[in-house]
Amino acid sequence: MAPGFKLDGGKLSIALDTAIAIELRRIMLRLDLSIDLSRNRCLMITSAERNEGKSLFSLHFAHTLATHYDRKVLLVDGDLRRPTQHRVLEAPRAPGLAEMIADPTITPGVLETGMRNLYVLPAGKPRGEISRLLSGDNLSAAFLKLRERYELIVLDAPPVIYVSDPLQLARVSDGTVMMVMVGRTPQDVCRRGIDIMRDAGVNVLGAVANNLGQVLPYYYDRKYYGYDED
Repeated sequence: MAPGFKLDGGKLSIALDTAIAIELRRIMLRLDLSIDLSRNRCLMITSAERNEGKSLFSLHFAHTLATHYDRKVLLVDGDLRRPTQHRVLEAPRAPGLAEMIADPTITPGVLETGMRNLYVLPAGKPRGEISRLLSGDNLSAAFLKLRERYELIVLDAPPVIYVSDPLQLARVSDGTVMMVMVGRTPQDVCRRGIDIMRDAGVNVLGAVANNLGQVLPYYYDRKYYGYDED
C-alpha cells in the first residue's frame, strides 16, 4: 500500500490536512498558472531514473486534483513495463491501457478507488513490442476517448532515460513534470532527461524534488536544477 493511503474494503482513503496534502496543493496551484488545470487536461509525470517517487506522486496528485477541482480525474498507469498503480488498489493489472491502445473501441478496465472523482486505469498487459504499440495512431484515439469521459488525466509514465515510451506518451499530454530524488540523482542525469524531452518538443513544466528521507515532494520550482523556459 502506498504511504499516506489506507485501503479499507477495496476503497482508498487519505487525510486532507497533512503537510503532504498542503505541498501537493501548492504544486497544483503553480501548475495551474502554466496550463490552466480547470480545462480538460492531461498531465504527464516522469523522471530521469527509476525509484524517484513518480508513481506515488502521481497517485497523491491525482487525488489532490479530484478533491480540489471536484471533477472526474483519471490516473493512467502508462508504465507498461513496470506498472505500479494496480498494486496500490490490489487489483488486476489487465485489462487496461495496453488493451485499449491495441483496440480503442473496447471499454477500458477503469478501477474504482472509492474516493470521490478519482479513477485509475491500470497499465494492462501489452502484447508484442511496446514501442510499436505506442507509436501508432491508436494511442491518440485511446486518449481522445478517455478525455471525453474524464475531465483531468494524470499520466504516470516510465523514466525517460531508459526508454522512449515517455516521448511517445507526451504526444497525448499537455505538459510534463519531472520527478527528481534530491541527493541521489546526479545533476547531469537530470539535465540529460530534460534535454531528451525538450529536444523532442515535450512541454516540460518544471520539476518536483523528493527528499531522500521521505517519499513525497517537499519543494517545487520551475527553475530547479537550472532548467526553465528559455
